[in-house]
Amino acid sequence: MKILNLSFLCTILIFFGCSRIKSEPQSPPHVLQIANPMIRVLIMDPASEATFTPDAEFSVRTIDGKESAILSKDMMNTITILDGCVKIANAQGTSTGSALKFESLTPGGTFRIRSSMVDDKNKGRPYEGILEAYPTDDGKIEFVLALPMEEYLKGVVPYEIGADSPLEAMCAQAVAARSEAYVALVTRKYEGDHYDICSDVNCQVFRGNERRTPKSDEAVRLTCGNALLFEGQPISAYYASNCGGHSEDIRNVWSDRSQERAYWGGAVIDGEESAALDLTQEEDLRKWLNSSPSVYCNPEKYKIPQWAHKNFRWTREMNADEVTKAVAAKKDIGRVIAIKPVKRGVSGRLIEVEFVGETGSLVIGPELTIRRMFNPILRSAAFVVDTQGPADRPDRFIFKGAGSGHGVGMCQTGAIAMANAGKTFREILRHYYPKAEIKSLY
Repeated sequence: MKILNLSFLCTILIFFGCSRIKSEPQSPPHVLQIANPMIRVLIMDPASEATFTPDAEFSVRTIDGKESAILSKDMMNTITILDGCVKIANAQGTSTGSALKFESLTPGGTFRIRSSMVDDKNKGRPYEGILEAYPTDDGKIEFVLALPMEEYLKGVVPYEIGADSPLEAMCAQAVAARSEAYVALVTRKYEGDHYDICSDVNCQVFRGNERRTPKSDEAVRLTCGNALLFEGQPISAYYASNCGGHSEDIRNVWSDRSQERAYWGGAVIDGEESAALDLTQEEDLRKWLNSSPSVYCNPEKYKIPQWAHKNFRWTREMNADEVTKAVAAKKDIGRVIAIKPVKRGVSGRLIEVEFVGETGSLVIGPELTIRRMFNPILRSAAFVVDTQGPADRPDRFIFKGAGSGHGVGMCQTGAIAMANAGKTFREILRHYYPKAEIKSLY
């Protein structure tokens, strides 16, 4: 694990007290003891032009601080590229620099930023923090938001688990998100030239202040500094929308992350009973998909949001031409006549699958590659396939599946159900990360 150098620590070291009473932080080896470190977030795709509208007075400076201008409240500013530099223009004039930094002159001041690619009626999302704008090699602008970790999490929790979720589920989400973000800072796993983490599902979703509520902010405050640790080190705390009733071993999902031993043998049935079926076997998986097991993410057994009902069990039908076209994008094997499971993980998710065509075959994996074969992407790889039409040349393929997402770590739907059933965030996290400990990093 890579440790941040001293110069980088100096740039991110910032102390904001967490407003709660807690015990002294634990001191696991090789873990940075930084109170509420700054994190830099890539907040949108690079754009050729954007508008910046502050709700308070903002200063604009070059990154090295040599120039300065004041941007008035509610004034729309246009940000473009000029001769390889970042240019900001408004009714009062222009400012240009190799890169620019925007900072509120009022504590807590926010701004809205909107790419030129967004509908004109969209005013942009509200953010708070220090905005940095950098030119890219292809003539666009990269926008990075620098803000304290705890403030960053307030823009993650309501987007990742839902602003109307119960408090204990939000607390569990806050701890998981903090652990993931902290690992990103320490290991540089998501870093770009100017940022530590992105703001979409490739890292974890961050959208600023738009969906923040007093309850989601309280979840961050109540868990301030807490993260998930394994063998004294923070873990990447993975989570997904709905596990379908059973989580998955990381080695069956991401070969490049298979060294993360906190997840080895940590896949669990999403309930209080032991699994009676072997979901790696086709016959048992079919029984599982056709049953209504007593698992937390099952809408027939526990209270979960209405939007989550469709993810526990799902069916999707495609005709032979649609399947053949999807497979041909990878390899032309002629008309597809069969889809055969090759290997499954402990949750029933496919690790490898074979597409059999009239002129050849294609074996692919792991689970995300399988899901992305189709447009739109399949909800999960925990599915079986039935056919309609002649057995040797089917007309239609029927996918019957469970869950939404990769299944590693926390089932967000299950976390909501557990909270609604009276479980605490610590109980939720112990269930989904059975080999990890909840520790205070600061």
